[in-house]
Amino acid sequence: MAGSSSSEEKRQEAGAPPDRPPSASTQPPSLHDGLPYEGQEKLPEHDQIRSADSLADDGDDAAKRNNLDRIRTAATVTSVTSTLATGGLPEQKPWYRQPNPLRWGGIPPVPKEKTVSPEHRAGFFSALIFQWISPLMTRGYKRPLEFNDIYSINPDRAVEPLTDKLRAAFKRRVDAGEKFPLVWAINETFFWEFWLGGCCSLLSSIMQVMSPFTLRYLIQFAADAYIASLQGLPAPHIGRGVGLVIGVTAMQVIQSLATNHFIYRGMIVGGMSRASLISLIYEKSLVISARAKAGGADLPDIPTAKAAETKNQEDAAKRGGKNKKGPPGGQPGVSGDGVGWGNGRIMALMNVDTYRIDQAFGLFHIIWTAPISCLITLAMLLINLTYSALAGFALLVIGVPLLARAVKGLFARRKEINKITDQRVSLTQEILQSVRFVKFFGWENSFMNRLEEFRAREVKAIQVVLAIRNAIMAISLSLPIFASMLAFITYSLTNHNLAPAQVFSSLALFNGLRMPLNMLPLVIGQVTDAMSSLSRIQEFLLAEEREEEAVYKEDAPNAVEMRDASFTWERTPTQGPEATVAAAPAKGKEKKTASPVEGKVDASAVDSSEEASTLAEEREPFKLQGLNFEVGRNELIAVIGTVGSGKTSLLAALAGDMRQTDGEVILGASRAFCPQYAWIQNATVKENILFGKDMDKQWYADVIKACALQPDLDMLPNNDLTEIGERGITISGGQKQRLNIARAIYFDADIVLLDDPLSAVDAHVGRHIFDNAILGLLKDKCRILATHQLWVLNRCDRIVWMEGGKIQAVDTFTNLMANSEGFRQLMESTAVEEKKDEAALAQVPGADNGQPKKGRKKGKGLMQSEERAVASVPWSVYTSYIRASGSILNAPFVLVLLILSQGANITTSLWLSWWTADKFGYNMGTYIGVYAGLGACQALVMFAFMVSLSMFGTSSSKVMLREAVARVLRAPMSFFDTTPLGRITNRFSRDVDVMDNTLTDAMRMYFFSVGSIIAVFALIIAYFYYFAIALVPLFLIFLLATSYYRASAREVKRIESVLRSTLSAKFSEGLSGIACIRAYGLKDRFVIDIRRAIDDVNAAYYLTFSNQRWLSMRLDMIGNCLVFTTGILVVTSRFSVDPSIGGLVLSYILAIVQMIQFTVRQLAEVENGMNSVERLRYYGTELEQEAPLKTVDVRKSWPEKGEIVFDNVEMRYRAGLPLVLQGLSMHIRGGERIGIVGRTGAGKSSIMSTLFRLVELSGGHITIDGLDISTIGLHDLRSRLAIIPQDPTLFRGTVRSNLDPFGEHTDLELWSALRQADLVPPANASESDGTTTPTTTPRDPTAGRIHLDSIVEEDGLNFSLGQRQLMALARALVRGSQIIVCDEATSSVDMETDDKIQATIATGFKGKTLLCIAHRLRTIIGYDRICVMDKGRIAEMGKPIELWGIEGGIFRGMCERSGIRGEDIRDARVEVLALGGGGEA
Repeated sequence: MAGSSSSEEKRQEAGAPPDRPPSASTQPPSLHDGLPYEGQEKLPEHDQIRSADSLADDGDDAAKRNNLDRIRTAATVTSVTSTLATGGLPEQKPWYRQPNPLRWGGIPPVPKEKTVSPEHRAGFFSALIFQWISPLMTRGYKRPLEFNDIYSINPDRAVEPLTDKLRAAFKRRVDAGEKFPLVWAINETFFWEFWLGGCCSLLSSIMQVMSPFTLRYLIQFAADAYIASLQGLPAPHIGRGVGLVIGVTAMQVIQSLATNHFIYRGMIVGGMSRASLISLIYEKSLVISARAKAGGADLPDIPTAKAAETKNQEDAAKRGGKNKKGPPGGQPGVSGDGVGWGNGRIMALMNVDTYRIDQAFGLFHIIWTAPISCLITLAMLLINLTYSALAGFALLVIGVPLLARAVKGLFARRKEINKITDQRVSLTQEILQSVRFVKFFGWENSFMNRLEEFRAREVKAIQVVLAIRNAIMAISLSLPIFASMLAFITYSLTNHNLAPAQVFSSLALFNGLRMPLNMLPLVIGQVTDAMSSLSRIQEFLLAEEREEEAVYKEDAPNAVEMRDASFTWERTPTQGPEATVAAAPAKGKEKKTASPVEGKVDASAVDSSEEASTLAEEREPFKLQGLNFEVGRNELIAVIGTVGSGKTSLLAALAGDMRQTDGEVILGASRAFCPQYAWIQNATVKENILFGKDMDKQWYADVIKACALQPDLDMLPNNDLTEIGERGITISGGQKQRLNIARAIYFDADIVLLDDPLSAVDAHVGRHIFDNAILGLLKDKCRILATHQLWVLNRCDRIVWMEGGKIQAVDTFTNLMANSEGFRQLMESTAVEEKKDEAALAQVPGADNGQPKKGRKKGKGLMQSEERAVASVPWSVYTSYIRASGSILNAPFVLVLLILSQGANITTSLWLSWWTADKFGYNMGTYIGVYAGLGACQALVMFAFMVSLSMFGTSSSKVMLREAVARVLRAPMSFFDTTPLGRITNRFSRDVDVMDNTLTDAMRMYFFSVGSIIAVFALIIAYFYYFAIALVPLFLIFLLATSYYRASAREVKRIESVLRSTLSAKFSEGLSGIACIRAYGLKDRFVIDIRRAIDDVNAAYYLTFSNQRWLSMRLDMIGNCLVFTTGILVVTSRFSVDPSIGGLVLSYILAIVQMIQFTVRQLAEVENGMNSVERLRYYGTELEQEAPLKTVDVRKSWPEKGEIVFDNVEMRYRAGLPLVLQGLSMHIRGGERIGIVGRTGAGKSSIMSTLFRLVELSGGHITIDGLDISTIGLHDLRSRLAIIPQDPTLFRGTVRSNLDPFGEHTDLELWSALRQADLVPPANASESDGTTTPTTTPRDPTAGRIHLDSIVEEDGLNFSLGQRQLMALARALVRGSQIIVCDEATSSVDMETDDKIQATIATGFKGKTLLCIAHRLRTIIGYDRICVMDKGRIAEMGKPIELWGIEGGIFRGMCERSGIRGEDIRDARVEVLALGGGGEA
């Protein structure tokens, strides 16, 4: 171990770059002598640093462990900090065994907590040369940095004060009606720091011109001396030469300081503006009105909207109609662009747009200082070359605007690309969000193909843009060459002889122009990008806000009063044709008519199927009309009605989620909201329940008990401190819903809105919650409960009966039963539960009360924290990147082009120096011809080099993304359970963006500058061999500085990426829970939370700038030493070397100084870019996979009978977790209907996971029709089964694309499925073949309007949950499989619809095998057999009537609690047989 590390150090001394290990297994030296970080279990304190001998055996092990991308198991950064802060330090060696002096001295310990950034208190000198960050660099060199090493943010740069300042400035300017309020507000907020950078930029530009000009005198001095020695005259005094050298060096030093501070200030301002914009965007997203979010029609009922709209129109008029807001043509009354601000677009603002703004600030000042420096340069050239300079300059003046125009053209193309990219990312996001579903249906390949189409278009467009951009770059790089050529040719043709002093000073000046001219188009591009991003953000910040329309009156007699109130949802955001998920017909475009214009028949959009009457215009948004009722302060109100009657809408209206269009609402108290779709944060169970309130132990315990959560908590690895994954992924539906209820109760608000919370839980748990929570803890509150559970009605104070968005009746249960015929019918479909003796209930929730609690061992946190690779990017990543481009030979090809272009470059200049010395004695024409030819050759080779590089780069990124997506889609479910979605989408958007657009650029510049530097050094050494002596020590210092820098820069950057993913995840989580956050009134808390996350990211982000500047300063010193050395060499060898060569060398060395630090910066850029490649490659190669999609050929007709045999099945979700199914055996005959029941967490849904092989078995077998399912391909298996999942997932697109994404079925089949699923009314009574008599209640008006081309929004949110569930049913009907699994498919529909569904299931799935996991016993008591699950085993199994006969059995108990009698079971059985369902009687 010691040997290897000291040899490592020797290699380092010898000047090999120490931190690019030859193979992945050698670590950078900092890891060699210590324990592996983070990978290890935490040792007891005294054990942390172990003796050296025990370390030796660990070496290989450590190498292995360190090599794995280290995966920390901790979800939140807070827990990361605590786990990271410990871990052994590298072992200390005595100094004499440590050849590298930089490693002498103790290894600094990891601080217990973060310290404030020293920049805050740094003195002038320390701030000037960035000395304040040195301690961090030293620490990072001696051991890998940890989270606590990163300084906490400099208080002057914290996000909160900046955001407040920016918001105030923005608001003031908007009110004053300024043109670009956001731009000027940002300028005002960051004025001082921003313009300080501007001054530095100007100073550096002036110096940049002055030092080449001073060269003229230095060269003249050398020329005078050379001529004097040839002619034996007295030479000028050497002191004059030395003085000039010192002067030039001093100018270089000033320039270096100015440049560094200009860049640093620019980047810092960029970072700060990005931070405050993200914070503003998040705040806005919490208050933006639903209408603005939907890109909605402007209805004249809201003054604020009107005002915003007129403002928009004025703006458009002011901008000279450049981008007309106001209703665009063909969309009457759609304000904005009809696209709206969906969550995806808001995420894009936060991820992409703020990033572009941040980037543009970095070099912003070049926009005005570059032209200034060009003018000064021109003046100097005129002094040097008289008017001949104008010839060269004219070329630049004509060339640059042309290039700028070309760059502008790129900008328009870039916009198009962004559209495609947005679509690709949002499709990716949608697929990943419903990945479980995609797997259930075996749809991975088709989605892959859809993504491929988008990606192919995207890559093609990007390649075109990059090719144009490379042409522009090649021309702009060779412009100075051609310009200097023209100037010199003109100069020599006008009968001057080319004197070295003028020529080489001018050459240096022309070369100096290269930097500003190259940067200018780049910066203009960045700034225009940023401007469009700023205008998008500004548009978003000006979007209409949701006014709190309800009036709060603390002293009102009632908790809620509604008087003639009407509400509406918003129209659907317009979707372009490509945005729909499947290849929906391109009719999307014509359908943009906004909903208020009703009944417009759009000929092209009418479907040709039998239902020609159904219009394809958009569905009118659902409305609630004329609501009148009041609710007392401690009343319990039930809201009932059929699917789509407006129950959820009524609660949403009370929660402030719908737009009030009429009437008034008075709330007398605070409210808590429990939505139908449980929104769960990625945090611990406890944090989810507390939801920002302070902990009150007693109340907390009561709430847990009332929600029957204790048994569930006991099963979780860390009780209530268990991390719940993103969107509550690790707990069952019922548990999510109960958490949701617990949160609403714990919040202790006076109005509690409960949207069908009992649907997802088992009957007995539901009863327990109803008694202990809704009637218990909440008894003194106002409770409004939307429900399908009709047994609760007789225990509610009053009932609100909704139908089609209006209130049918508000009355007590007894009155309604007595007076309303419709209500009686409704009730008869369910036997009203007689209040069973409470005793049966009391013992339910704690079924395991008797047993003593077993000590649980602490489980690991759930969310895997992001793997952070530790050493520098391994070579294998580079090779696989090159391979992905098509062939490993592409790399040498590109290198050859590079060498050719550098050779041409040097030869051109050498020819110039030979010409000035007239070395060959050719005539003028020959010199000029060769000179011009060489220049043209150089430009061509350079273009070839660039284009080949960017083509190879984009094709690699295409290939690698394809592999990564394919592999991610094929990853087992456990991967999605432990990886936050934000992180995966981050890789597929941010990282791919880097690979597409920035990586090849960085590589090109890096190779280019390295090539130039080597070429110039070779040139200098050829003539001044003493230069080699100076070069060696400087080169060593250079290596040390860079390795010193990279050790810590890499870690800081990685820590920053990990923190940024966390921020991203927090942000998107907040977006998805807006309804909850608003209803609870917790905006401020979430804003504070996001700001904390932003500050964490920025603490690391700002350090990345500082350490770059730290390095630049140090490298500039080396460069300035080189200039000094060269100058002195020219002065001392003034008698022996021709001044034309001296001039050439001096003009080059000035150009090189800037190149050196540029090179290191580009290397860092390339490494950062390769980091993205590594992350993507990790997904493309390292993720574990599910079994293959195809293995053996399966006969087409399989499964014919649908017979399923479970043979001693054992299953756990992930290694290290307890078994969820323990030795499960059952035999299901073909065509049999099995109901599966059991309390939450008993393993009901796990049966389904094993059947679809979402999780592989730990033991036992499952066979279907005699085939062991573990032997066949997953696609064969999943495509032959159908599922109606618990949370019905719909994809963006149309109804058609959701039922049949791959267009495998005819419209006729699709219509019949919709009809069977009761989504469209039967055409005539005969078709409904006696399912149920058409109901007397008026149906929901929107239901009649569902059509194959109806638009489906993201997540299907424009359909009620019940309708989505019916869609899922239709989907299974279309599929026509022999085996159907139904997971609580009817949990969120009312009784009447439920009966319909059951009837559909009975008739539509006749003769099919059906497994139904049910919460409502009533739905399955007519089935052939019932399987009762308990703790992962089958507790009882048999015919329902037999199980009912077992006294004291679980099933019997469940029936009794649901008020089901033996005759009910017999009746149900008869009914099912009559409908033709069921196996044998």
